[in-house]
Amino acid sequence: MRLLAENVCVDRGARRIVEGVGFTLADGEALILSGPNGAGKSTLLRAIAGLLPIAEGALTLDGDSEEIAAALHYIGHAEGMKPALTVRENLELGGFKNRRDSAKVKRMIEGIFDMFPRLRERASQNAGTLSGGEQQMLVLGRAMMSEPSLLCLDEPSLGLAPLVVRDI
Repeated sequence: MRLLAENVCVDRGARRIVEGVGFTLADGEALILSGPNGAGKSTLLRAIAGLLPIAEGALTLDGDSEEIAAALHYIGHAEGMKPALTVRENLELGGFKNRRDSAKVKRMIEGIFDMFPRLRERASQNAGTLSGGEQQMLVLGRAMMSEPSLLCLDEPSLGLAPLVVRDI
């Protein structure tokens, strides 16, 4: 997998928020966008996810601009969790594409529990009753259950303990 951004510009209304961004992201690599509030980090992530139009430039995944949405999992600030479902049910929903292979889904959930042991302790608890940090762990775990080629996380460390952030 190779994500290529070439001179990407994103407008919000009459203002140019992101201008001239370029990068190449190869399989297994991570890209971290860092900067002050209002610098355009979330706007760029939303454009990569196809939630905002690109005013100029190009984004391609393995040379194809149409494949990005199918390969990508985007998570905004603590999005993607179903509060009325248990932790385990949320993870099972994340593994929906593998629903016909229950053994694989169980293995994947165990992998998430290994990464986030606190979620194992809370497996039968409704997600809406989790702490903010636990909810963020669940959101990340659920995203990983979908086996995306590209995972875009906006503020992934929000509410997490420093040791958990280091492990991620």
